[in-house]
Amino acid sequence: MPPVHELHYQWLPALRARLEQRFGQERRDSAHDLAHCLRVARTAQAIALEEGADPEACVAAALLHDLVYLPKNHPDSHRTARMAQGLALDWCRSIPELASRAELIAGAVGTHSFSGGATATSLEGSVLQDADRLESLGAIGLARVFATGGSMGAGLWEPGDPWARDRELDDKLWSLDHFEKKLLRLAERMNTQAGQRMAKPREKLIRVFLAALERELGGVE
Repeated sequence: MPPVHELHYQWLPALRARLEQRFGQERRDSAHDLAHCLRVARTAQAIALEEGADPEACVAAALLHDLVYLPKNHPDSHRTARMAQGLALDWCRSIPELASRAELIAGAVGTHSFSGGATATSLEGSVLQDADRLESLGAIGLARVFATGGSMGAGLWEPGDPWARDRELDDKLWSLDHFEKKLLRLAERMNTQAGQRMAKPREKLIRVFLAALERELGGVE
């Protein structure tokens, strides 16, 4: 079994090269690049080892979970997980070491998306959901939310009402709205005990950041 923070599988170099080629042909935002998939894979492996899931299947699903990319303001963005599921199935069937678990891996890919609203149907799917959502919390989550917003042309926050006290949240227009609309709901929705444990300090960091931002926007130091 590979160490928790290392990924050593015979099929990995070839799959990574294939992903690099595919991702390199697309115009993706920096929050949904190959580095993101590799981080999710490492986290998924760690959770899988703790929870008794198949770590190899979880790593493969994590690497393939963003196989289909659409910008977050695209009308079909919420469908990308289901779109990726079919591709992941074909990719896994072409890899001898993964072929017998192709449906398990593809199923996890198909249910991973928060915006898609699907419920995981396997432990490996639950692990992938948690690993991907942990990327939206903590210091990495802070970086990714503003990277995604910037790629869509969203503002940092609505100047007249940054905390949406007298308006509807719109995270396609204002990046700060994404915290209330999604990120602060993630920790309580973690499927696994490992995911719940990892999410708590990351959510705390998010809340510390938001409190500091509110003080600064209010002119209080």
